[in-house]
Formats: sequence, C-alpha cells, structure tokens
Amino acid sequence: MTSRTKATVNPSCIQIVEGNPQLRSLLGWHLQQTGYSVCQSPSLRHARELCTQRQPTLVMLDIELPDGNGLELCKWLKQYDCAIIIVSARCTESDIVSGLQAGADDYIRKPFGMQELLARVEAKVRQL
Repeated sequence: MTSRTKATVNPSCIQIVEGNPQLRSLLGWHLQQTGYSVCQSPSLRHARELCTQRQPTLVMLDIELPDGNGLELCKWLKQYDCAIIIVSARCTESDIVSGLQAGADDYIRKPFGMQELLARVEAKVRQL
C-alpha cells in the first residue's frame, strides 16, 4: 500500500454481510489491507445486532443469506443512514432494480474483480 493510499482512505467501519465464510473473509482481508475497519456478519440476525452496536458507515450486503432475504435488511439499514452496496450473484435487471429500490446505493454482480469492488467502496466512502 502506498503512502498516498493510506492518506486518502477514510478509516470508516465497513460491515460485510455475507453467508459464504470464504468470501466474507476475503472481502474483510482486502478492505483491512486498504485501511478500513471491518466487522463481519454471516446472517441477517447477526447483521442487525452488529449494526446496532457498531453503526457502520457502509454495509456490503449479499441478498441471499442463510436466514432470509437481504432486501429486507437493506430496507431496515436505511434507518442508520449508512451507505449500502449489494454484492450478489442475482444479476438480472429486475434483481438490480429491486436492490436499488430497497435502498442500496450500488449493486455489484458476482463474480466481480476485487480492484473494481475496492474502487466502488472508496468512491462511496468519499461521498459520505
């Protein structure tokens, strides 16, 4: 990581809500390497508890979670005034529109490139 990158990164808390433990860990590692504080949730229930405690600046949310649909969580998260980026394998136009209408600020399709994802996160954090 260059000194320029360190200087421009906001040490915001990013919450990752992802049912796949390998992907959740990989996303967390990359975000931490970029300078973000990261918390991780494997389920909707845990995500709500953690969000209430940590009040993250940005939530990365998969909409297919083991205990329910992430779109409901997306709507619930809007009360915390945090940015939301959906990261999902559901990638039809209607899936994307539903995610954005539920309150997401961005929608990234799986599979994705890590550099693109990090650039989108950085762009969203800059807007906050």
